[in-house]
Amino acid sequence: MTFFGQIGRRIAVLDGAMGTRLMERGASGCLEALCLTDPAAVASVHEEYLEAGADIVTTDTMCADALCLERYGLEDRSYEIARAGAEIARAAASKYSSEERPRFVAGSVGPTTRNLSLATDIGPERLAEVYSDVIRGLLDGGADIILVETAMDAANVKVAVEECRKLDKSIPVVVSAVMSRIAGRVASGAPIATFWGDLPAEDIDAVGFNCSNDPKAMEASIAELASLCSKPTIAYPAAGDPPLSPHRFAKDMERLCRSGAVNIVGGCCGTTPSHIAQLAKVAGRCRPRKAEIVKRSVTE
Repeated sequence: MTFFGQIGRRIAVLDGAMGTRLMERGASGCLEALCLTDPAAVASVHEEYLEAGADIVTTDTMCADALCLERYGLEDRSYEIARAGAEIARAAASKYSSEERPRFVAGSVGPTTRNLSLATDIGPERLAEVYSDVIRGLLDGGADIILVETAMDAANVKVAVEECRKLDKSIPVVVSAVMSRIAGRVASGAPIATFWGDLPAEDIDAVGFNCSNDPKAMEASIAELASLCSKPTIAYPAAGDPPLSPHRFAKDMERLCRSGAVNIVGGCCGTTPSHIAQLAKVAGRCRPRKAEIVKRSVTE
């Protein structure tokens, strides 16, 4: 079954937090570098989420771009880290896949350290190079999906998606934005309608939100987005502050799942395999959003 077949048939479950899970085990510094220095630690987190019921695992590469890696002196290893991250996730997903239930790898592409709309020290050409290194690594490492996540600036997303389509015309591209504390706005301050209107919709296969605060804080935003577009939607909020228990998190996510507005759900900062195990049970009882699924071909 393809990724598109999965999200059309039932609500797919994304994994939970990678970074906070690694930090709970004592990791610090550049967590993405663990893809090279301690791949077993990264693999074990993927396997925890797969055991918990995740259909999709996310690579440990959200900050694998050269701009994020500069502070660690690793900017020249962006492609290498991204490829290793995808290979680790691919091996874990393949281990748990079956013909009846395939598992997928989402290659994580983060927002970098610059918002193109505000930055004065970088232009779209340089940002394109930065994104290209990460995306090439993820594709070469075996990612099934490119997940442009924790997005704040539509200008950045445009560049990332454009680079992805230059490299692979058919791979699913999912965009997930971070919400502002101001209701109905993304982190850049743009209203949801404006943010969506500024995205290259024809090249995006699913869209939604991650992180933010907790499930309840995301409900209205997902509902508004679903009213604006016919694409499949994704929602993976943080566990909250203080963190919600796995049971409470799943109960709050159940409202979102039962709304008929989502196709993919998961967890962000602070969520654990226990959160995903509870969420998988809830998602399994609900129907996915009836969305427009684009069938792409390599000749597009």
